[in-house]
Amino acid sequence: MRAFAESARRKGSPLVVGLDPVPSRFPRELRGLPEPQATLEFCLGILETVEPYAAAVKPQLAFFERLGPEGMEVYAALISAARDLGLPVISDAKRGDIGPVAAAYAEAHLRLYGATSVTVNPYMGSEAVLPFLQETRSRDAGGGVFVLVATSNPSSEEFQQATDPPLHEVAARLVADLGRKDGDYLDVGAVVGATRPSVGRRVRELLPETLFLTPGYGAQGGGAAGVLPLLDARGAGVLVNSSRAILYAHEKAPTDYRQAAREAAHGAREDLRRAGIRY
Repeated sequence: MRAFAESARRKGSPLVVGLDPVPSRFPRELRGLPEPQATLEFCLGILETVEPYAAAVKPQLAFFERLGPEGMEVYAALISAARDLGLPVISDAKRGDIGPVAAAYAEAHLRLYGATSVTVNPYMGSEAVLPFLQETRSRDAGGGVFVLVATSNPSSEEFQQATDPPLHEVAARLVADLGRKDGDYLDVGAVVGATRPSVGRRVRELLPETLFLTPGYGAQGGGAAGVLPLLDARGAGVLVNSSRAILYAHEKAPTDYRQAAREAAHGAREDLRRAGIRY
């Protein structure tokens, strides 16, 4: 996860901006365009305006897949644009298959499209993670894999805490077993939400050298205080994602959507800094 840690230090920010484009929420001037074109213009505007405040960006693949082949062209163009801006890219694909299928997913998103990292569902075990790791290690671009460990959605408890030991602990141990040191952190990261601090604290105990991708901050109701139990011994070790609160800040502001997103991203970065979160 070297690329993400270096970017966070360079920007002085642990913020990740999620790209979850919903055309019905775009500003009025874009709504008359074909959805793929509007999505590209909207997301390019977001990328350019949040770049000073973000350590990375995280396109949610589903919002591009729903647009068909043109949507995947938009996805590819945004990854290329992000890389040109020096922003590492986390492809939020949540893939979870094994063998040649997982290897094909890894080749597509990490090699063909050029993402720095991919989110992976570990339900099928280490075979669901290793092909992604093999691909990212062969590229040696400072990327890695983010494994779903303790997600931020409310119903996750129905599954992730239904066993003894809870599945988030099982997933955390898988991360520890598979990861190799790459700079300060293992090359296998963990998705750990900010909405259940006690769970996050336990996962951090199990994964002291792991970089966390932390959703749940912002529109999902989590705040900087919920991130603090997830920090490592240096007061760092997290990439904090915010999507809707930044993308659609213009819905609550009289300004241009780019200016509204800029102010929201700046505000999120400063909020995380004031809480004492390092990078």
